[in-house]
Amino acid sequence: MMALFSSQVTQLKSFKIRQRQQIIAIAVSMLTPMQKISLRIIKLVLLIPVFLSLAYIEGWLLLPVLLVAGLSYPLLTTPVEIQFSKHYLSKAIKQFEQGE
Repeated sequence: MMALFSSQVTQLKSFKIRQRQQIIAIAVSMLTPMQKISLRIIKLVLLIPVFLSLAYIEGWLLLPVLLVAGLSYPLLTTPVEIQFSKHYLSKAIKQFEQGE
């Protein structure tokens, strides 16, 4: 099952939200170059429809739509980052705990 939020990852439940974000960032930095490229391509594929739809909106209506698009960015990309980082979470947690 794909975790939508970092709080749904069993290994991260004992951490606060900022700590979970830092651990996921550490895990993402441990990805191989090919995994990083794949992650970026998948994130792009998820975001392209959102930004293409913005091209059809004009005037002041664009402002609230841009706000919603900006707020939805983490909702679309975080689950993918969590999925990619799962293999490196235990190493990232150890590195995070050593850095504290």
